[in-house]
Amino acid sequence: MEYYIETRSKKTREFIDAILPSMLEQTKLAKNKRFLHIKFDRDLEDMGTMIPFLGIDTYLIVLKPTRSFHELGVTLAHELVHVAQVAKGKLKFVPKGRTWQGKFYNRRVPYLSQPWEVQAFQQQEILFRRAAEK
Repeated sequence: MEYYIETRSKKTREFIDAILPSMLEQTKLAKNKRFLHIKFDRDLEDMGTMIPFLGIDTYLIVLKPTRSFHELGVTLAHELVHVAQVAKGKLKFVPKGRTWQGKFYNRRVPYLSQPWEVQAFQQQEILFRRAAEK
C-alpha cells in the first residue's frame, strides 16, 4: 500500500515511516492497491479518525498531534484496523449508520458497543508493540 504522511514534524514523519510498514503487513494491507493518506489536525475532537474515499481508492487517516509517540502509534494502529475492516468488506459506511458483517448499526449504538470499535481496541496495542519491536 502506498502512503503519504502530511506533517511538518520530521520526527513524527520518521516515527510513522518506521512503524507503518510493519502495521501494514500485520493488517494484511501491504499489498492493497488503494492509497493511504495520513494527516494531522489540531482541531480534531478525537485522537484519530478514518475516512474511506473508495471512489478515488483512498483511505484518509486524520490524527490529532500529540507529544506521546506511544499514544500516536496506538491511535494509528487503531485507525489502521478500521482501514483493514473496510478493505476486507467487514465494515461499510452507509447512510444513517454502518454495517458490520452485513448487520446494520445506527448512529445511536454506543461507541464501545460497536463491534468494529471493540475489534480495533482489542488489536491496537499489540499491533503497535509488534511494529515498535522491529
